[in-house]
Amino acid sequence: MGIKNSIKKRYNWLVNVKFDKKTGFYKYSQFEKYIYIRHPRHFLDFKSVKWLCENIYYHYYFPKNNDVVVDLGAGYGEETVYLYDKSPDINFYGIEIQPIIFECLSNTMHGLKGNFKSSSMAIGHDENLFLSSQFSYSSVGDIPENGYIDVPCIKWPDFLKKYNIRSIDLLKMNIEGGEKSLLESISDFSIIKRLVLSCHDFRANDGDGEFYRTKECVINILKKNNYNIKTFSTGKSWGDDWIYAEQNT
Repeated sequence: MGIKNSIKKRYNWLVNVKFDKKTGFYKYSQFEKYIYIRHPRHFLDFKSVKWLCENIYYHYYFPKNNDVVVDLGAGYGEETVYLYDKSPDINFYGIEIQPIIFECLSNTMHGLKGNFKSSSMAIGHDENLFLSSQFSYSSVGDIPENGYIDVPCIKWPDFLKKYNIRSIDLLKMNIEGGEKSLLESISDFSIIKRLVLSCHDFRANDGDGEFYRTKECVINILKKNNYNIKTFSTGKSWGDDWIYAEQNT
C-alpha cells in the first residue's frame, strides 16, 4: 500500500503541478484558479481539499453573502479557493506568517476577485517573533529559540483597526500550537460570532512537547467567553483536535 500511495503521489505531481517561471513557485489548478506552492510534494488533490472543507473547516458553518472571515494560518490557500468558488462575495482575510508561504498565498489570492486580502503579520501580544525556514510548513517555528526570520507582529485590536473589521462571522485558526497564546491575547470576544480552530494535543501525544497541549485551555477560554462548543469525530487524531465554537444568543 505504501508503494502504491507513493507512486500515486508522484504521478499527481507530474500530471498536475507545473513550475511557474514568473513567480519561481510551483502551481496547480482548482476551480479554474491557480494555487501556488513551494514544492510539488505540497500538492493537495481536490478530494482531500473537499473532505477538509466539508468535514472540518466549514462543517458546522459555511460562510455566505457578505460574511467576514479571518483565517489565521491560511497556508497556500486551498480552502480559500474552495470558499471563493462557493461564496465569492464574502470579505476574507488570510493570515500567513511564514514568509515564503505567505508569498505563495498572495499569488494564489491575487487570482481571486472581490474582498479577498492576505497579510503576513503575526497577531498576538508578542513584540517580535522569529521563525526558521523549514521544508514542511507545518513544522515552521518548532524551535523558536533558533529562529532567524524576523516576522512583523501586530496586536489583535490593531489588526482589527487596520482592516476596519467590526464583526467576524467566522474566525478560522490553525497556527501550530499558538492558538492558546493568541486567544489569551484577545480581551474582547464580542465581535467574534464563531470560531473553528485546531488544537494540537496530537502533537504533544506524538512527543513534540507539552507546548502543543492546548485543547483543555482553549475550551475553557471559549466557554468563559460565552461560546457553545462542538467537537469533531473524524477518526483521525489531528482532525478530532479541531473545535467549533459559536456564541450563545
